[in-house]
Amino acid sequence: MKALLFFGRCCAVLSAVAIALPATAAAVHDGEAVDHPHTEHPHLAASPTLTIEQVLNAALRLAPEQSMGDAYQQQATSQQQVSRRMIAGRPRLNASYWDDQNADDTGLREMELGLEVDLWRWGERSNAQSLARSYASGADAWQDYQRLIVVGRLRNALHQLNASTARREHAVNAVADAQALLTVSEKRLRAGDISRAARMQSEALLLEARQQLLNADAELVDAERLYITLTGLRQRPAQFSETPPARQNISTQHPRLRLLLAKRQQQQDRLTQARHAAAGNTTLAIGVRRERGSNIEPEIESLGLSLSIPFGGASYTAAASSNAAIALSDADVELKQARQQLQQRFHEVEHELDVITESITYAEQSRDLSKRQWQMAKKAFATGESDIRPTIVALQHYRASQLQWQLLTLRQQALISSLRQTVGETL
Repeated sequence: MKALLFFGRCCAVLSAVAIALPATAAAVHDGEAVDHPHTEHPHLAASPTLTIEQVLNAALRLAPEQSMGDAYQQQATSQQQVSRRMIAGRPRLNASYWDDQNADDTGLREMELGLEVDLWRWGERSNAQSLARSYASGADAWQDYQRLIVVGRLRNALHQLNASTARREHAVNAVADAQALLTVSEKRLRAGDISRAARMQSEALLLEARQQLLNADAELVDAERLYITLTGLRQRPAQFSETPPARQNISTQHPRLRLLLAKRQQQQDRLTQARHAAAGNTTLAIGVRRERGSNIEPEIESLGLSLSIPFGGASYTAAASSNAAIALSDADVELKQARQQLQQRFHEVEHELDVITESITYAEQSRDLSKRQWQMAKKAFATGESDIRPTIVALQHYRASQLQWQLLTLRQQALISSLRQTVGETL
């Protein structure tokens, strides 16, 4: 009864795909034997001369954050120019005119013209210079942090390419093995050693392998599109792997922490700046006045000088700078959270890497064992010593263990890159 049910399922599968494949499938000789679903996008060629540095430079040129570096640098340059000035703020030109001689020739007519400037408060200019230095430090830190961001994207894209390529190669080999098994099944069927149902099981295995190859092709196309979008290149590096990081902890020289430290210093300087602005500046005004009482009197010219000094208002100063004080607290919180997140991520990746390294040993042993089992099962089936079902199971187990070992090895490389990314090391 079970044999009849299995025979019925095989017939249904074969009838569904009879249009796609003939009864005897063509052998797979290379990786392009089965076209991938997006034939208008051929797979990227692996160039042995394309270096990782060239790929990184291409990704940096296309990075969306590229314009941010110019903005940070412009901010630092503008603040530096302000801090070099002799006065605070902009000078103001004052002009006034009074005339009550419209009805007769008596009365006062007065004209004034003067210049008014704000003077630096005690410590305000040094604060402006400190803010300029913190902006410059932030601009430098941003360049390193942007590079680290792009490196992280590139690492993910390259490891995704490696994993997708490995899955496709595995699928190609699985199709070749299934084709070889089908060839042996047809020989035994013609010799009358096996039933047609056993031969149909071999063909069903080939159809399944070809479907997996189509899926692997589509996955590789997606990975290649991501790589092209990131770099704009139509070639990929032949190999990509990294060594474990030299640093084993999260240092304050981490690009992200350096940027946050610079932003915290900027908030500290802005808080001081807000307090100076709320306290007000001493204003110096100098000008000339021309006046006369009537048309018959001579004009009188005089020079005027005034000085305006604000004082008091400590409560107003504190209230006016409260937003800057909150921004400084937020910067402190963000810095501490970033440090904790990086440290936690470092321990998580380090632990997973230890587990993966141990698992690779067992996966390698399982791969070798299943390979020997598959070779024995294939030989036994070819000589008529076993049935088709144990042979298929042995082939599937070998292919699964081979793929698991390869993906674990690639995952180990990806974790090493993730560890380097976490501690702030670039390519």
